[in-house]
Amino acid sequence: MTTTSARLVMALAVQSLGEHRIAWAQAMAAEFKAAEEDGRPLRFALGCLIGAWRMMPAHAEGRFVLASYALSLGVLIPVAAMLALAAAFGFPFFAASDGVDGYLWGSGAHVLLLNDGNMIVAPSLALLMMAMAALHLPLAWWMLDGDWDRVAAANRFGAAAATTLAIVMSLAALDPTRLLLPIAVLAAEMATIWALTRWYQRLFGDDDALDEFAAAS
Repeated sequence: MTTTSARLVMALAVQSLGEHRIAWAQAMAAEFKAAEEDGRPLRFALGCLIGAWRMMPAHAEGRFVLASYALSLGVLIPVAAMLALAAAFGFPFFAASDGVDGYLWGSGAHVLLLNDGNMIVAPSLALLMMAMAALHLPLAWWMLDGDWDRVAAANRFGAAAATTLAIVMSLAALDPTRLLLPIAVLAAEMATIWALTRWYQRLFGDDDALDEFAAAS
């Protein structure tokens, strides 16, 4: 178990070094074999990981990786959690007496905005909200993996889901302006991901990544 964990940590350390430190990564991999024979693979791997992370802000590729993780873990995952919680407490077909906090934490009074005539749309609204929340999990993974085709497809799906949600709410005689905050969040996410894609293109010279993202989005 310790050896397996050490190898995973070592793989993460090598990945964190990037292509411009490939020689150092190869040297670390060779030393790792010696550390395994000495019975200290995990300690050695952790030392390599800490050293690699300390070097990341010093070079452009490392800063890009850090920004990608910051966007994925600091924005996409929390937004997914917030959308899921809001959907679980009935957004957008419930009104919470204490605003956004009421949706996120389930506090305050909740008033059903639907009536007997449009109650049938409730499952569809909840499904769309949960789909928008679930979308963020693979989106974060694909962005870290540099799979820009799937990132663009995920953004298209998110935009289509938000548009469908607004249309269904309008047909159900609900106020579609309640979606302004979720739509603003999705728009800010798309703009940030587009900026990250441009950064990737400039850093690695991958013109196709930006063209595919712009065309698909």
